[in-house]
Amino acid sequence: MIYFLTTKRHNYTIRKCLASCGAALADSVRPRCYGKLFLQKRYAPGTYVFSDLERLDATSRKRASIIRQRMLGDDRFRVLNSPADTRLRFDLLKTLVNRSVNDFDVHRLADRPRPARFPVFIRGEDDHKGPLSPLLHDQSQLDRWGTQFENATGGRRDKLVVEFLDVSDRDGVFRKYAAFKIGDRIIPRHLFFAKDWCVKSWECLDEPYLAEEWDYLCQNPHHDELCAIFRMARIDFGRIDYGVREGKLQVWEINTNPMLPVDYGGGGTARDRVHQRFDAQFIDAMRAIDDCHGHSAMPADRIIPLWRAAEIPARAIYRKLRRGKRKRVA
Repeated sequence: MIYFLTTKRHNYTIRKCLASCGAALADSVRPRCYGKLFLQKRYAPGTYVFSDLERLDATSRKRASIIRQRMLGDDRFRVLNSPADTRLRFDLLKTLVNRSVNDFDVHRLADRPRPARFPVFIRGEDDHKGPLSPLLHDQSQLDRWGTQFENATGGRRDKLVVEFLDVSDRDGVFRKYAAFKIGDRIIPRHLFFAKDWCVKSWECLDEPYLAEEWDYLCQNPHHDELCAIFRMARIDFGRIDYGVREGKLQVWEINTNPMLPVDYGGGGTARDRVHQRFDAQFIDAMRAIDDCHGHSAMPADRIIPLWRAAEIPARAIYRKLRRGKRKRVA
């Protein structure tokens, strides 16, 4: 059995998948929210995917890490991703530029940075909404946008200043590559083409582009490089988004709770074979992590008492709530 952990608000990724293209996994994958995980006193053996790590606060990451560590001590459990050790967006991008993997730098807006080169753009540190600003071409523009955020909810907190790197070709077309890591497997997801620098979906559907995307899926040309980057990020399950500039990979982010296979509507579209190929590989990879060490054969009623890993934080919170109630009564 696979237990796929997310925040409650963002469990739609796995639920939509199991209700559509991933229906073949419905009997072997169980969505779970971290809030429920923290209240459990016992855990069924199986594979636990710690996803959605970007959206966990420090306290939740610590509690999830304690539970994960206890699971690692029992061979009836397999865990993917590490809440404590995973390099999230800022740390990952800093590591990649420091190790000369990426050619662009990133800064925290709260540090009031003065980037060495422009243009730059502002984006959230822990969301997947895309840029929060247009391209900013000098320090004065960046300062004005920083002032605007100071007057808005959340201020400068949890916002990044990212140096823009032009990965367009001679025709002005931008390419966004995406690939999944599921256990030990790297699975190409898509290759989008667009005229805008912020590529969120497929825009150019001419035959040469469709053929290039298909070749990407079939050849998996960046397999070894992606394996190394995922190891650097300490991520076992997630989707990496990246570009290529002069033959060199440029990583934008790794999402630990990406959109999974869903029904994109009626058949007959130009990219049907892309979806079908990825869906089949995704299902096969998920079954592989479930079968590891015979987890799928373990009876579901064999519950392992790991509850002490989370008991102390839960009790502390409960006592604090009780104290608050007594004070209000008094």
